[in-house]
Amino acid sequence: MTDFYTVELRISGKEFLPSELTQVLEIQPTHVRHVGERRSVSSTFDQAVWSYAGMAGDEWASLEEGLASLMQELLPKRELISTYAKRFDACWWCGHFQSSFGGGPLLSPDTLRDLADFGIPLALSSYRSAHS
Repeated sequence: MTDFYTVELRISGKEFLPSELTQVLEIQPTHVRHVGERRSVSSTFDQAVWSYAGMAGDEWASLEEGLASLMQELLPKRELISTYAKRFDACWWCGHFQSSFGGGPLLSPDTLRDLADFGIPLALSSYRSAHS
């Protein structure tokens, strides 16, 4: 079993309209959630979410490869994304799915610079995975 990563851009907020961002960016999101959608039998989501994992796929052997691919794809839309990131919550959501403990991602100075240029925080969550 090998580790793998998922990477996506997420924008969310209580007053956020995912359909507006879809129209502005002219990109079909990977996932959308609306305020009021059911979370469970007794609760609903209080924030809308728009997320995009990119055209190249949603699983990566390297976090750096996934981030670089998604940032490169979204680079022409950076200014539009920035206007939404200033008004709502935004992050590069990254999942690290690991079959054993230890290890983790390595990011080069170039990738860190590119992340800083986008001005959007990175969230990295680790999960135990039985994925093969």
